[in-house]
Amino acid sequence: MSSSNPFMNNTPNTSPLKNYDGSNKRIGKRPLLNASNSSSQLTSPFRRQRNSGSVIYNDRFIPTRTEIDLNTIVSLSNTVKIIPDDPSNSEDQVEIQKKRLAHETFDAVLKNELFGEKLSRDITGTESSIDKIKNTKPTLSHSRYKKENSSSDEIETDVDEDQDGNLDLNGNPIDLPHVPNTPPDSLHRSDSLPTGSPVTPRRLFAKQIDEHYKPTSNSVRGASLLTYRERTSTRPSTTSILQSQFYSSSPVRPDSRQLLLSPAKKFRQIAKVPYRVLDAPSLADDFYYDLIDWSSTDMLAVALGKSIFLTDNSNGDVIHLCDTKDEYTSLSWVGAGSHLAVGQGNGLMEIYDVVKKKCIRTLSGHTDRVSCLSWNNNILSSGSRDRRILHRDVRIADPFFAQIETHTQEVCGLKWNVEENKLASGGNDNIVCVYDGTSVTPTLTFREHTAAVKAIGWSPHKRGILATGGGTADRRLKIWNVNTAMKLNDADTGSQVCNLIWSKNTDEIVTSHGYSKYNLTLWNYPTLEPIAILKGHSFRVLHLTLSADGTTVVSGAGDETLRYWKLFEKPKPKAQPESLIFGAFNQIR
Repeated sequence: MSSSNPFMNNTPNTSPLKNYDGSNKRIGKRPLLNASNSSSQLTSPFRRQRNSGSVIYNDRFIPTRTEIDLNTIVSLSNTVKIIPDDPSNSEDQVEIQKKRLAHETFDAVLKNELFGEKLSRDITGTESSIDKIKNTKPTLSHSRYKKENSSSDEIETDVDEDQDGNLDLNGNPIDLPHVPNTPPDSLHRSDSLPTGSPVTPRRLFAKQIDEHYKPTSNSVRGASLLTYRERTSTRPSTTSILQSQFYSSSPVRPDSRQLLLSPAKKFRQIAKVPYRVLDAPSLADDFYYDLIDWSSTDMLAVALGKSIFLTDNSNGDVIHLCDTKDEYTSLSWVGAGSHLAVGQGNGLMEIYDVVKKKCIRTLSGHTDRVSCLSWNNNILSSGSRDRRILHRDVRIADPFFAQIETHTQEVCGLKWNVEENKLASGGNDNIVCVYDGTSVTPTLTFREHTAAVKAIGWSPHKRGILATGGGTADRRLKIWNVNTAMKLNDADTGSQVCNLIWSKNTDEIVTSHGYSKYNLTLWNYPTLEPIAILKGHSFRVLHLTLSADGTTVVSGAGDETLRYWKLFEKPKPKAQPESLIFGAFNQIR
C-alpha cells in the first residue's frame, strides 16, 4: 500500500494504522497474533483482558416494570398544582388562578382518557381528578341497561331517542361516540372493576361519522355539497347543529366532554390602577400615626401636619376643619358621623362638631402622643406612647373612667368590636391583648408576633374572628378566634404590615405594606391566598380606610398622596317580605 495515498495520510491519529512508527514497530502493549494477517488486526483490534479484581460495568439498564407502572399510576393520580414559589411576589393573581384552573382541567381530562375507571384514588386522601369527572352530570340519558349474555360483564346502553340537541340536519337522532360498556352511574366506580393495567378508550371509526351525514342521492362519489336533503317540519337551531356535529365527532369520553362543556369559573376583575389620586402635602410618614378615616356620612377626614381637612365625596368639596400648634397624630369618626375625635402629639384629645366646625370638648389624661383611637357608641378609647389605654365616656365630665397598663411599650393599635363588646389592642412590645368590655384585665394575650402590631381588624361576618399584622421583623398576617383562643391561619406577607381593614361586602382582607414593597394586598379569607396586589405608592402605605358603602379603599403614604381603589361591589339588596305578619309566619315555619 503506497504511502502517498491521501486517505492514509488523512487518517486520524486514533486509527490503528497510525500506531506504527518509521521502524515498523507497533506502538502499544497489545501483542500481535499473526503479522501476515494485518488487515484483520486493523479492522478488529484486540480487547484488553480484564483483571479478576476489576468491576465489570453493564451498559444496559433493565427496569423493574411493575414498580415503574405503580409509581406512574400513583404520580398520575395526584392532582397537579400550579402554584408560584412566592404568591406575594406575583402581580397578577387572577391570571395565576386561571392558569391553575386550566391545568387542573387538562390534568383531569387527560387522566380520565388514559386510565378511566382504572385510575385509583390518590394516596393523599384529597379529591382526585377522576372524582371531579365523576361529580359532573353525564350528557347521555339512559333508559335501560341489559346484559348481553350471562358469561360476559359487558352491558349494552340504549340511548333515548328524545335527546336534546343530538339531532342531525334532518332531525334524526345521532348516535353518540361509543361509551365504555358500563352504566353511567358506575362509570368510575373503582370497587366494581379490578385495578390493574391502564385502560384506553376505544377508537372512534370514521365510518360511524360518515353514516350520520350520508347524502340522499344514489351516487356517493365526490363532494356532497349539492346533494338534496329532505326538508323537516322544524328548522334546527344553530346551537343544535353545532352540538350534534361536536357530539358526533368528539373522540373523548362523555364525562370528559361534559367537563369541557361545563361553564367556566368566572373570575372577578380588579382594577390595578386607582381611579382617583389626591395630593396630601405634609402627610406624616410615621408608622405610629393614624391620619385618615372615612365617616358613615361619606366624609373623608385627613390630618396634614398641623391642619385637618374634610373631603365630601358626594360633591368633591374640601373643608378646612381646624388647626393646632402641635401636631395631629390620630383621628377617628364617631359611628353616627357627626363628631370627629383627634389626638395630638402633646397627649391632648379634642372632639369636633363637624356641622358647627367647632371643638366642643378637650380631654386630657395622656402624657405623650395619642397614637390610636376607637369608638364604641359613647365610649372613646385611646392608646398612647405612655403605654396606657384610657376609656372615656363622653357623656360624663370626667376625662376618663378606666385605664389599662397591660403593654410595656407604646400602644399603636386599638380596635373595638361593637357587636360583641370586645376590644383588641396591639403594642410596640409585639403583644396583642383582647378585653371584654372596659375590663382592665385582658382575657387573652397573643405573643406570637415578633414586631410591633399596629394592624388590627375584626371580621364583620363571623363572630370572634380577629386579624393582626406584624411589623418589619415579623411581616406576618395572623387570624385568631378569640372565642376558642386558637390561631386559625398564618401567612407571610413578605413586607411590613402597616394597616389592615376587613371588607364589609365580601369575606376578604386588605393590608397595606411598608418596608419594602409599598403596596396593597387583597387576601381571601380563610385561605389567606393573595387575590390582587396593588402598586402605585413609592413610600410606606401607613394609612388605610374604607368607604361607607364598603366599595372603595383609600390609602395614604409618605409620598404625600391619597389613592382611591375600587375593590368591591355594592352588596345586593335583600328581598324584603311583603308583609311583616307573613314574614314572621314564614320565619316561625
